[in-house]
Amino acid sequence: MSPLPSSKFSFRRATQGYCALMLAGTMVLPMTPTLAQDTVPVTNNSVANAPVTDTASPVSQDVTDGPSFTIDYGEGAALYTDEYNEITVRGTGLTKEWREQHGEAVLYIAATEHHPDNVEPSRSVLFFGEGWRFPIADDGTFEAKLTIRYGDLESFYTPAYGVPYFRGEDVRYEIGILTVGEDQPWPTIEDIWARKNVAIHKPIYTRRHPEIIGAHWRYDALKDTTKDQELMIEGEGFSAYELPGREGVMYTIREKGTGTPVLLMSEMERYYDRGHGTLQLWGNAVYRTIKIPANTLDPSKQYVLEAWSDYGYVSQTDKTLITPMVGYAPEHRGVLIGRQDLKFEGLEEFTNVSLPKPKYKHLFSKLSDEEQQQHATRGELAAALYLQAGAPKVNLPAVSPWPDVKTDDPNYAAYIWVREKSISYGWSDGKFHADAGISRATVAAFTYRAAGSPAVSGVSSFTDVNPSSAFYREILWSTQHGVINPQRGIFEATTMVNRGELEQMMFIFQNRTDYGGLVLV
Repeated sequence: MSPLPSSKFSFRRATQGYCALMLAGTMVLPMTPTLAQDTVPVTNNSVANAPVTDTASPVSQDVTDGPSFTIDYGEGAALYTDEYNEITVRGTGLTKEWREQHGEAVLYIAATEHHPDNVEPSRSVLFFGEGWRFPIADDGTFEAKLTIRYGDLESFYTPAYGVPYFRGEDVRYEIGILTVGEDQPWPTIEDIWARKNVAIHKPIYTRRHPEIIGAHWRYDALKDTTKDQELMIEGEGFSAYELPGREGVMYTIREKGTGTPVLLMSEMERYYDRGHGTLQLWGNAVYRTIKIPANTLDPSKQYVLEAWSDYGYVSQTDKTLITPMVGYAPEHRGVLIGRQDLKFEGLEEFTNVSLPKPKYKHLFSKLSDEEQQQHATRGELAAALYLQAGAPKVNLPAVSPWPDVKTDDPNYAAYIWVREKSISYGWSDGKFHADAGISRATVAAFTYRAAGSPAVSGVSSFTDVNPSSAFYREILWSTQHGVINPQRGIFEATTMVNRGELEQMMFIFQNRTDYGGLVLV
């Protein structure tokens, strides 16, 4: 029998999510050239809450309860309606004789008839007919691998009255097997609720991810870029149990690439307070217009459309800054909650927005609390960079180039190495000053040079750092790569670094990527 394509009756409100694999690591910040690094994966599985079970008695039952099945949710503990899913249904009892008597077997996922008060019943339903997705063996056993895509099932109930487009709690679903006889019409959701030709059914645990934000959006094609124009972004699915930021969400356009500044941005779609400090967007939607002045965008270049949440930090001048700002990089000024390549031809249909799937790397320090608070030194920084480079062999001068460094110093090779790599030649007084404290700017300069002094693009997002600032290029690079990650919109270049902070900075430097210490997959 040919497979039956999946069909649905649903609002397309579900969105893409992302997951994180936690990696554990260990690092010892050395006073001597001894550094340990070991990374061990640790699974971080989501835990789902089961919805309220539909315990109502069937209205009618036309077929026997011969078949039975179990549900395998894969790595998760539920079917998440706001991301891509693959579940496996395994069962027995669908023998050839049974199907000849009752009709073609069809797997279904449907919203339950019973729902909370003050919401409209969901009419979401998916069908999976016999075939390659739902093969049945001669003995009546089966293993159906079902794909449920973003938006295939409605995530929220629609209130019977109240705020338009506002969504209620998670929709309750069931999964079951029904039969369709030859020349019979396909069942409606009412038929399923009445248990017409339903052989077996049970609750399926479905929910939204409480930890993530996923979204999808669409927009028209961009017009003549040599003329002023406006681009309306219709975004939906900005939902989570806790939204980041304090103010709201805005769209930005910037040239594709790390550290590039914002070229254009929309007005902010502001949050409302649901009570108890919980922030939300009306309808979980962000419909905003970006004004595009003539000749701002070049069709020969690539751009990204992003959604950023604002957390409203306060600057040194006690002036609240809104994130992001045109002409400034958005990093360190808010929370990225959606990214997608900008298409000049537009997006006719809602398209899922993605974030890089990160593998967060965690440092497990072997320093005591007291040791972490001690001032870090130039010698420790040099030794850490040397060991991360693999402690390469260097030709050690018989006479130290610095009067305050002896040739039998345990870190002598590290100091010579940073000199050879043009990371540091010491101070202007001719000494190395291995025991001197280090500032954020010093760490930025050392790590930038240790990375090979790469080209840097973009502009500073910090109120206390501008192109005339000392180590401007080094600071920009170190923050773009997450080596130094200020959180208040100011860099504080002269702030001294303690050993715990240096340990963390070196860990991120060793595992750095283009997106702030995240390993993207």
